[in-house]
Amino acid sequence: MATSKIFTVAFMVMLVSISLVPPHVNAQVTCEQITLWLTPCIGYSVVGGVVPGACCQGIKTALAAKKTVEDRRMGCNCVKDLAAKIPGLNYDRVNEIPGICGITIPYKISPSLDCTKVN
Repeated sequence: MATSKIFTVAFMVMLVSISLVPPHVNAQVTCEQITLWLTPCIGYSVVGGVVPGACCQGIKTALAAKKTVEDRRMGCNCVKDLAAKIPGLNYDRVNEIPGICGITIPYKISPSLDCTKVN
């Protein structure tokens, strides 16, 4: 029951956050898209367990969509900002997901990540 409430609160926080993130005029990928693609990863990031296939597919889709440096930086900021708003998020688990999915991501998500250095 508590886990269900955590997921509900986390999902609601993400939905509200989407509406607060300013659009990036030149970016081809939006924060809203990235949020939808990565939402299946929230459960593992908060309580652990098994990483859903939809999470791995969402990461692959998000990475494939980020074709420009601006897209990658916007995506980095989006993930960083939204992650900070999820109650109970475990950054160690977040950073385990790419390896579990067999994906390489060139940076670790953390509150101190400098997305301006993402190329």
